[in-house]
Amino acid sequence: MHGDHEVGDRGGAHARAGPRWHRRRTLAAWERFVSGEDDVRGVPPSILLSWHRCRDVHKVDPRLARPPAARKRRSHQVTYSGVFAQLGGIASSIVEHSEGCVATVTDGDGQIVACWGKSGLRHRAADSGLAPFFDWSEAATGTNGMGTAIMAEQPVLVRGPEHWCQSMHDWTCAGEAVYDAVTKDAVAALNICTSWTDDITAYASGMTAEMQPVRAGMREQALQDGIAVSREFMKAEPMCPDKLLAIDVAGNIIAGNEQARTLLEDLPQGFMLDPASRWRTRDPRMRSIVAQSEENLQRNPDWTGSADIGTPLLGRAEMFSITPVHSGACVVGWVLSNGSAGSDGEELVGTDVEPSSSPALHGLGRIAAVHGGQVLLLDPSEIRYAEANGHAVWLITDAGRVRAATRGIDNVDAELTPCGFLRTHRSYLVNLDRVRRVGHVGRGVLTLSTDPNKDEQIPVSRRSAARIRSLLGL
Repeated sequence: MHGDHEVGDRGGAHARAGPRWHRRRTLAAWERFVSGEDDVRGVPPSILLSWHRCRDVHKVDPRLARPPAARKRRSHQVTYSGVFAQLGGIASSIVEHSEGCVATVTDGDGQIVACWGKSGLRHRAADSGLAPFFDWSEAATGTNGMGTAIMAEQPVLVRGPEHWCQSMHDWTCAGEAVYDAVTKDAVAALNICTSWTDDITAYASGMTAEMQPVRAGMREQALQDGIAVSREFMKAEPMCPDKLLAIDVAGNIIAGNEQARTLLEDLPQGFMLDPASRWRTRDPRMRSIVAQSEENLQRNPDWTGSADIGTPLLGRAEMFSITPVHSGACVVGWVLSNGSAGSDGEELVGTDVEPSSSPALHGLGRIAAVHGGQVLLLDPSEIRYAEANGHAVWLITDAGRVRAATRGIDNVDAELTPCGFLRTHRSYLVNLDRVRRVGHVGRGVLTLSTDPNKDEQIPVSRRSAARIRSLLGL
């Protein structure tokens, strides 16, 4: 894994140079960077990219004394209770076999849910906000082990002054996140903190190894959920006179009957149980309909409804009944049938899921956004780039920052890609026509800026770099 390689290389370099030398050099670089300089050397690319996000995008105060209080948690966290229990077991084991570390577990938004450590060290950590009910997302607290691991999608080490906030400069942190196998949303992160003088590389390597079974368990659970949805599909198939579909919680198709396959010509026969092989539509309305259906179900456990599933799947309006599939207390998928759509007592969804789910709105070539309680209709050319923060997606325009009406970066990606936007990173979309600067951070790492007056440092993932260079003629 790339993260393992990075941890090992950096550990060897620090051992040769010495931690005090590294601390002085990094602190000097940090002081220059927070004062506005961009020519900073000797800082790992992943840390420098995070610093750019903290300073230029998130506007995090580097003198922040404590992280902000946690926000309202996502209601579906019960879905991942087993994952939190596993990560808690790993954290407890690491602390039990160490003399001087604190371990924390966060939710997918970077908010600490639990903390482990010897009492004295744990109390010291709590003074820095390393405790439950504090928000350690990178957008709220700057570069740190858990929040930056969620953003970077790989293990990270943050040593002493590599932390964005000065209050954390006496700590060294190793963080690693896990993601839902179906939705690809961040689920949780595990973080280990020690004094900046301690060697954390052994802890980091052990944490990575311990988390592999967690990821394997999530993939297996997604497979079992797919089997549960498939069973309900098979029960409904003999009674359905028309098209029948089984979908997961992200709106991906697990199975379709013969009538559905005649319209969706590339839909394979049989069951697509592996989340990686499921049939996907890039139309954001599909996931929006699923999301609203889940919200309705949370308000009313007996809820069933109908929606225009045909438009995002078939290109024309066609109503389907929506029936949830449960596994225990969780919804794991949906069975869709248009043989009995619109039955009495069913609630119609999809028409008011998001303003952007209206076919007429797409026909106008506008993108819907929400600001100050009003819906704004934006021309795509007005949008410089889009940035995800959890399920919310923020559109950065010349007139300011507004929230996209459509939830989820994947859904906004589907809306904006036909308008000349490109996904440069898991959390970023950029309007290629608005790119004004291309930065080279080092080791082939690129950043982009769409602001003619300042360098925004929008990150470009390594796998997107070659395509960006080609499209920009570099």
